[in-house]
This record gives sequence, structure tokens and C-alpha cells, in this order.
Amino acid sequence: MFLSRERIAERFQNSPLFSENTGDPKHIQQASYDLRLGAASYVVGADVPVKLSADKQEYLTIAPGQFALLTTHEILSMPRDLLGFITLKNSFKMQGLINVSGFHVDPTFKGRLVFAVNNIGPSDIRLRYGEATFTIFFSTVDGDIGEARSPVREDLPLSYVQLLGGSSLTLSKVQKDLDDLKFKFLFYAPLGVGLLVALILNLLKK
Repeated sequence: MFLSRERIAERFQNSPLFSENTGDPKHIQQASYDLRLGAASYVVGADVPVKLSADKQEYLTIAPGQFALLTTHEILSMPRDLLGFITLKNSFKMQGLINVSGFHVDPTFKGRLVFAVNNIGPSDIRLRYGEATFTIFFSTVDGDIGEARSPVREDLPLSYVQLLGGSSLTLSKVQKDLDDLKFKFLFYAPLGVGLLVALILNLLKK
């Protein structure tokens, strides 16, 4: 059974689902909660992760074909009797952004969620710090889950960044490489043809 708006609101009062006051009842929907985009993010191809903020760098751009790691503003504190199911909001899915990481949150998990996403759409996708970007549904768990095994996770684990580190092959980069190749061909091809003709004429004279 999934928690309704009423039951999620009750959890805010009696058994908080989020720690450090990062949850906001205003983001409770009919049977879900909208998670906001957090500060720590990494776009594959960049040297280092970025730190989004409302006063400095508020937007993050993900180019077509590009992968990125996104974190939530909310710090989850999952109780033993709940399992979370996570997804991107439909407005971003329609633009071509897909979640390629996990789709659930275990009971007893504590920390910010990390989403690995890929832009499979034709255009840049821009995300805004603090904007509702993800959705989580809470489902009850029937029975004993055993010993808790989920440690508190840091905002954006270094191991995640290292796994996706390196250059990123995007559609825009492919187009740029094709344009460079076309320019070089148009520039050097006539020279090559001219040299070839000159060489043939020189051979004929002999």
C-alpha cells in the first residue's frame, strides 16, 4: 500500500521522513512527495562536480547525449516500515531526461539521493537548484526487515564521480567534429587535387 497525502503529512508530524529540516510539507502531492534538486551535481566531461546555489550558479545544463549525477535537496531518513520508489518528474522525462540509476530506496536509508541521468532528447535540458525535479512514493513494508544495513551516505560520493569521469561524447560534440572535418576537407581537398594534377603534368612532360 502506498501512503496517501494524509499519511505522508502525518509522518511529517510524528515520524519525520527527512532529517535536518530539509523536507517541506508544501511538496506533498496526492500520493507522493516532490524532491528538489540539491546543490551537489556532476556533468560528465567536467573536471570537477559543481555546487549549485541560489545566489551564484542556479542552473545546470545537460547537453543531448550527456550523462550527469544529480542529488536531492532533501536528506531522507527512511523508517523501517517504508520502502521508497523514485522517478523523475514527467516534465523532465518529456524533454528526454531519463533516470539510469536505481528506482527504489531501502528502509533505514539515510542521506541524500543520487540520480544518474542521461539526456536522450534533441536539446539541452536545464535544471534549477531547489526546483521540484524528482518524485518519491512511499510504500509500507509488511514484516521484519532484519538488521539495518544502510549507512549515512555523503552528498556526492567520490567513487560515483570517478566511475563517470572522463570526456563525454555528446551529439553537440559529434556535430562539432563533423563540422571541423568538413572544413578541413573543403580547405585541403583543392590543394591535394592541385598537387596531384601538377604531379601528373610533370610526369607527362618527361
